[in-house]
Amino acid sequence: MSFSELMNSVSVSNHGKFGYHLRELKGFVELEPLTKKYRLTYKGKILAGLIRDFRSVTSVNAEYVRYVQGLRRGDHAFALYTDENFKRKISFPFLEAGLMRGEAVVYFVAEDKLTSEVKEIQRYGIDPASLQKEAFTIMSAYEWYIDKGRAHGETLLANLKNLLKKKEKAGFTGLRGAGETEVFFNYAKSQELQRYEELLGRQIAENFCGLCLYNAGRVDEEQFVRVYKSHGHIIQEGIVGRTVM
Repeated sequence: MSFSELMNSVSVSNHGKFGYHLRELKGFVELEPLTKKYRLTYKGKILAGLIRDFRSVTSVNAEYVRYVQGLRRGDHAFALYTDENFKRKISFPFLEAGLMRGEAVVYFVAEDKLTSEVKEIQRYGIDPASLQKEAFTIMSAYEWYIDKGRAHGETLLANLKNLLKKKEKAGFTGLRGAGETEVFFNYAKSQELQRYEELLGRQIAENFCGLCLYNAGRVDEEQFVRVYKSHGHIIQEGIVGRTVM
């Protein structure tokens, strides 16, 4: 990126202070003479990888984190979790990877968790308030899936496509979303959820990357089979990779 692009990406307005920190990274960051853009050196790439791994290795195997960070637009993945910590340590790196690629990200969570999840995201190291406008949206899963979407597969898909168009029009390269699905089970809408997942398909055609978050305690064997068939990737404690059909 250029100097101004880098400043915009981290929401800094003080040119002098930013320039000082950039100079302090000599050896890890260098200026490409022809394009006048900054890039990571070989040492910088190693350091970035070490930082990413160190943040994730404490309680979640780094393999899981690297996998979700490697998901690209068009990928449709699901994660089965048994506790909130595992869910966050999968979903937050997934959303962060989207921000790093210039995508808009959206996070659908239970309405009673909105405040606590914002705090957890900030503790992780992402401050939504400091990002480019519309880059990070956290929204009530009830509002998006049940109220606005009426838990209807076709309506939910149309709403998602409209949101994607809006974000692309705002200049983002695509849309990345992670969503808790428990609200469907709370309102006896699990069949509608499966219809929506099947409409999205194992490989999403749009400029969208999705991670669906399932509480393992709410999914029976028959539902698991349907969820597995409608996604291209699975993340679960002990399992990570592409689904096989």
